[in-house]
Amino acid sequence: MWELGPDADEPEWRTVESPFEKTIFAVVETAEGPYAIGDGGTLLADRGGGWEVVLDDGPRTRDNQLRGMGVTSDGERVWFAGSSGALGCYDVETRRKYDYSNPNEMTSTWEGLAVAGPAGSEKVLVANGSGEVLPFTVDGFDEDWAAVSKPASKGSTVAALAASPDGVGYAVDTSGNAFRTTATDGWEDIGIVNAQVKFYDIYAGSEGRVYVAAGDGRIYRYDDSYHSWTPIGVAEKSLRAFDVHGDEMVVIGHGGTIYERDGASRWRKLTSPVGVQLYDVSLGTPDIVVGNSGTILERPRGQPRDAGTSPDGDNYDDRGEYFDADETGPGESAGSPTDSGGSTGGASGGTSGD
Repeated sequence: MWELGPDADEPEWRTVESPFEKTIFAVVETAEGPYAIGDGGTLLADRGGGWEVVLDDGPRTRDNQLRGMGVTSDGERVWFAGSSGALGCYDVETRRKYDYSNPNEMTSTWEGLAVAGPAGSEKVLVANGSGEVLPFTVDGFDEDWAAVSKPASKGSTVAALAASPDGVGYAVDTSGNAFRTTATDGWEDIGIVNAQVKFYDIYAGSEGRVYVAAGDGRIYRYDDSYHSWTPIGVAEKSLRAFDVHGDEMVVIGHGGTIYERDGASRWRKLTSPVGVQLYDVSLGTPDIVVGNSGTILERPRGQPRDAGTSPDGDNYDDRGEYFDADETGPGESAGSPTDSGGSTGGASGGTSGD
């Protein structure tokens, strides 16, 4: 594994001015530009004029910390959830907030959130620290709460949620288990990824392509055709978050490190302008990374990159070494994570605000 120098022929990550000095936990791309959430119930956005604070006190104006975030497939509505049952959404076109906090009188902290479908007919999943997942659907702005369940049927905490473009929900827990929603039977166990490590993020694309970022420096890939998980070596320490854009994957690692891989090259470590902990990445126009102390990094898209190939490659041979459908390994069927993963779930009758 090798590191690009500052003169490499590629767009570099750069810091941009931030209106917020505390931790930013998550970021998504919307129809009106990137939106992010952070400490104290803060919702931030860059709608063309630079980053600004949109909300500074959460969906219920109680400064609840926001940790989970998702966006509808059309990019028109952002969902967010956090401490003390805080749950809400923001319409990026009308610029109005809607409060769905404490559904079914649930007041525990929401740790994860996933959304599937367009605004006004989305499905949403939210998970709390007890391992409970609440699914709900939305018709306009009216919610229909479904029954709460535990994918693992035991005490493990849900570490992350995701949803595929066709609305299939996925979850991983702190005991190394992975689950998928089904149309008739609820949650289905799809195997143990690695019971010895902690999971931080999950991505779900089309055709059952699922990736999990883990604390052992690996990405674990689920292949539905094989019903198995394959480890892909990226770094030596924790991987906190990642995103996929076309045949490219960008991963956020320990201590502000950034790793990238596309369909034509192996993993490479990118030059990062900061040394603080980074928490999330969203690949779009532009690419965005967020982290501690209000850190926001941006990287433009559409510029040429000629990074070459690592002489070492991945830490795994055979199937674990391949990322893209065009580089299928021995015994591996074609398939590419070219679709953006979404989230699945639902909501309840929310109250609107400014």
